Amino acid sequence: MAIQQDITKARLLGVLILITLVVLLLQYFGPQKTLVLGVDAGVRIETIDDRGNGGASIAKLTREGERLILDCEIIASSYAWPYCEISFILTSDETGRGIDLSGFNDVELHIHYSQPQDFGIRFQLVNFNPAYATPTDTNSQKYNSIELYDTHIRYPQLIELSHMQVPTWWLSQGKIAPDYWGPEFDDVRGVQIATGERVTPGKYQMIIEHVEFRGKYISDHQLLLILVSVWTALALIYFFTTLHKAKLELQSHQQKQQQLESLNRLLNQEQQKLEERLARDPLTGVLNREGLAPIFQHQTEGHANSLSLIFIDIDHFKKINDHYGHNVGDQVLLIFAQTLSGNTREHDLLARWGGEEFVLACPDTPLENALGLAEKLRRCVEECEWPKGMKVTASFGVAQQMNDESPTDFIGRADKALYVAKAQGRNCVRSSQHGPAQLSVVG
Repeated sequence: MAIQQDITKARLLGVLILITLVVLLLQYFGPQKTLVLGVDAGVRIETIDDRGNGGASIAKLTREGERLILDCEIIASSYAWPYCEISFILTSDETGRGIDLSGFNDVELHIHYSQPQDFGIRFQLVNFNPAYATPTDTNSQKYNSIELYDTHIRYPQLIELSHMQVPTWWLSQGKIAPDYWGPEFDDVRGVQIATGERVTPGKYQMIIEHVEFRGKYISDHQLLLILVSVWTALALIYFFTTLHKAKLELQSHQQKQQQLESLNRLLNQEQQKLEERLARDPLTGVLNREGLAPIFQHQTEGHANSLSLIFIDIDHFKKINDHYGHNVGDQVLLIFAQTLSGNTREHDLLARWGGEEFVLACPDTPLENALGLAEKLRRCVEECEWPKGMKVTASFGVAQQMNDESPTDFIGRADKALYVAKAQGRNCVRSSQHGPAQLSVVG
């Protein structure tokens, strides 16, 4: 039972490990969630240039198939940082909130100039946080920004969102607390694509195919937390169940130990009494009838359970005496007693009942176990080497004492079972399973 439980636990552990590996593989190689911004993004797209800040640059946005074309004319003016820009507005008309992009890991930019330029493309995610921003002041919202140059990038460009930075001018302008210096993407209200900071006067064309955000359905941190939590919970469950089981087994072991100690003390006391009071058979050295009397008395007083008797008779012993003489017969009796004693348990009591008949008393032994012991002894007798090369067998009658059954009736049933064994051909084991009023002898 314990081995089967260990096998089951090992299988469950293997399944859990396999599930964990599958989850990790899916996390790193499985499908990702995406958000695509382009012509058909379903959001409002605005074109912005520096004229709102006192500049003179002109930005114009047109649609060409699945692409957006930003035509930009940078005109020198008193405004020091000319630019052209398009902005995807992500705020909801109902809630006013933007989109939470914190669950995305990177963004792929399908954006380029129609002709290579020395200045770059500025990509910005504008995030709102009430800790420092107000809805009416767009400059109070955080600019998570990165600038890409043709000499440094491939098309399309894959950018990890963690690489985006917050401009120092914005931090200084808003006197932002250090807790908010890092990038934030939990309420992005605008995605901006603009000309680079070093743009010079001239006409430029920027082609925007689409912007694709990619992310895992569960972040690495969340997955790690889930896996650690699950394995910790399973470990705790295993620990407490094992601890509880160990306590139960310890209690059971202690109870059995106490019972065994009590039984050992009882048997030691009985053995001492028997050694003092009872004589043994002078030929075989085993107990005689008087030696078995205390076991029946003890059983009657209700101090033990499941007492079984095995009556044993040497088959055709008279013929052995007649053919080989009494000296050989005595040798057979001695070897027979030694064979029985050498193959019984320590607490079993063997007695010579008379002539070639022996009785084996088996305390705390139900009928089924006594039958098994009798069959074992029968084979031992049959396989034993005997004087003069003779073949010796024995018949066995087995009975278990019933509740409130007197020793006389008990012995009578065992003796009757032996009689049936002899009547049915000898060299066999027969048992009595019922009381004297309903005797039924079975094999």
